[in-house]
Amino acid sequence: MVKAPFSGKKQHKRFFSLYTVSAVIIFVILLIFIEYGVLYRLIRSKKSDYQNAVMQAGDRLNFTMREMQRLSHMLMINADVQGFVTQGKVEQGSSDIQKIIDAQRQLSYVKPVHPVLEDIFVYSKTSDYLLQADNAFFDIDAMYSSLFEFKDLNSGQWRSRYLRPVYMNKWMAETSVTANGVSRTVLIFAQTFPLQNSSANTGKLMMLLKSSHFDSVIEPLFVYPRTQVFIADSQKQELFMRTPKEASYTQSVTESGVFERIEEDSVAPFTHKINGKKYAAFVRPLKSSNTFLIVLVPFADILKAVPLRYFLLPPLILAAIFICAFYMIKRFVPSVRLASGTAESHQSFVYQKEDEVSIPSSIQPFDDTGAVVQDADSKTVGRILSYIEDNYANALLNLSQMAEDFNIKENFLYYFFRSRIHKSFAQYLEDFRLEKAKSIIESDITEPVNTLAEKCGYANSQTFRRAFKKKYGLTPSEFKQRVFAESGEL
Repeated sequence: MVKAPFSGKKQHKRFFSLYTVSAVIIFVILLIFIEYGVLYRLIRSKKSDYQNAVMQAGDRLNFTMREMQRLSHMLMINADVQGFVTQGKVEQGSSDIQKIIDAQRQLSYVKPVHPVLEDIFVYSKTSDYLLQADNAFFDIDAMYSSLFEFKDLNSGQWRSRYLRPVYMNKWMAETSVTANGVSRTVLIFAQTFPLQNSSANTGKLMMLLKSSHFDSVIEPLFVYPRTQVFIADSQKQELFMRTPKEASYTQSVTESGVFERIEEDSVAPFTHKINGKKYAAFVRPLKSSNTFLIVLVPFADILKAVPLRYFLLPPLILAAIFICAFYMIKRFVPSVRLASGTAESHQSFVYQKEDEVSIPSSIQPFDDTGAVVQDADSKTVGRILSYIEDNYANALLNLSQMAEDFNIKENFLYYFFRSRIHKSFAQYLEDFRLEKAKSIIESDITEPVNTLAEKCGYANSQTFRRAFKKKYGLTPSEFKQRVFAESGEL
């Protein structure tokens, strides 16, 4: 009987030695899984946010490039411009010079239409004249280097690259152009006359677009220091590239092998290795121009952007849980371990537990009815909100209709909204509809107000305007203007 306590202490020590080792192993394993889970969710969230930014930049680029194509088509079917392209050489003093003047006037009208336009060139193969928005070149070879010049190209090389091939909606690589002593960086969009039969190759239309506009569109993408942005066409030719000086490589997008993993409609980000380093690749097809916006972000930069607290909180919380568990086990388990000894120790343990823990007779068995009701409430709220989301566009939607569809009394549904959702049905429905309308405007400012009202369940556009202004302080049209101004789209 004297040795029993000693045996119990040895068992107790052995138990806690095993427990400590096991706890450390479990702690490390759980910590690894938790850290991985936290990081995975954070990185996924950051990639999702960044993907949205890429999609917005891509939409703006797509809009700009589509506008340039539309303007080029308008110019190509213009009678004055076509008259210049098909006209032969003009004799000195001839009245035919008026056709050149009229065509140049058309170019000067179009040039200020969009701030992305740096200049417009129209070339006539018949006369070998080149028309600029502000000038006319009757002898291209003689005037090339003195009045305008393209980077690294002499007159013959410039003709071979830009004037001789047949182009249909051709986007060409970024270059610099010197005109009137001023050098500017531009992207070039080229078309061949006539539009309906380009193989005749009677002339060229070249639109010079400011690189600074493209820089302003992609500027929000440089939230990570080593981001690399490319615009490339479907033939894997690089048109536009922006890479910081501290970028870990200087390969073109074609050499990097990214194109092999791009599908025509691909928008989902993927992981790509370049020179042994992982990059998150984001792709946005610019369908109007048959090109792609490609953004590469080093994974290391994304990890650096994760706040330090997300690395520290999991181990601290997990450590606190283990300390509490250790304390509880240390307090209650020794008696259990001793209970495996003699019958006397077992008896003392039972009596000791009864002495320590007296259960008052006032405590009733656990009743989980409240939890069940709460769970049922949550499901009902979920069904109600889902129903509203599916039917908010119905202008006839009301509380009576909803009560009928749910097969419950209207009074009960009214009370349920007030007590659980803390709004009336009408107020919640109107807030939901107006939030939808605001979201649609932010994503597409071209949506007409009447159509927008109908989409969001308003039978009357005037009612929609009043409700929108009451909630947001602006009419839908005024809100569109603000979104338009903030987005910078032109």
